[in-house]
Amino acid sequence: MATRTPQAGVNRRALITLPLLALAGLPLAASAKNIRKLGVFSLLGDGLQLVFAAPVTDTRLDRNMRESLPTKEIGFDQAALRAITRVMNARQPQAQLQMFRATTPIPLADQRAVADGAARAELPAWVIEAINRNNLTHILLLTRNRGDARFPVDEGFSVGRGTVEGIGYYLDNTTDVRNAATGMTSTGFLGAYMMVRVQLMDVSSGDLVGSETIRVGQMFAGRKDTEAANIWNALDPQEKVDVLRQMVESNVERVLPGVLGS
Repeated sequence: MATRTPQAGVNRRALITLPLLALAGLPLAASAKNIRKLGVFSLLGDGLQLVFAAPVTDTRLDRNMRESLPTKEIGFDQAALRAITRVMNARQPQAQLQMFRATTPIPLADQRAVADGAARAELPAWVIEAINRNNLTHILLLTRNRGDARFPVDEGFSVGRGTVEGIGYYLDNTTDVRNAATGMTSTGFLGAYMMVRVQLMDVSSGDLVGSETIRVGQMFAGRKDTEAANIWNALDPQEKVDVLRQMVESNVERVLPGVLGS
């Protein structure tokens, strides 16, 4: 498995159509059944988004405040690759894997443009260059997405307002929550979340042969007085990193068999 680090900086107006290998003859049937060489293009990066829940009376409005938190070496791309490697070794051991990551953060809007373009066989030039240079038969795209803020409490009930994007934490300072393990009641909660799109493309046809959108949230309440007083402290710094890494790894592993159609 080789690792490449192409330059970032996706221009939403610079997506170009993938030159199909089948143009010289009849189009090949799109398939994920026999992947020979899979290029994994993970645009997840390392940054976090912090979302601060804003109290609103009209639930149709999203007034949440958002703040991007630049971080280094959290390893979301690596966590995803570990999951992908396990699934591919179990289900398609013949496939060769190559990992491609952006060297600089790619804005969420540009990541959505890449994912939307893939549905039309339109990809950034650097992705097509990597496909041609490495003779890839399939590509797997992982991009940050947007979804509703939903954090399960129990019995199908969830809390959260507005939307969240990518990978990060949601801070609510108004909802009363009881920690089931300690019995501690805190005003507010800390919610870890992941909103990521996973798409598999057959290069020979340019078709998407599998796609899943991961939308998950996990709630954390204060375990002691100091945490209940400041809900950001419901997890310590290392726990915050570990929770998100594990969320990425476990959920990519969960959805990938469906993307592969197996």
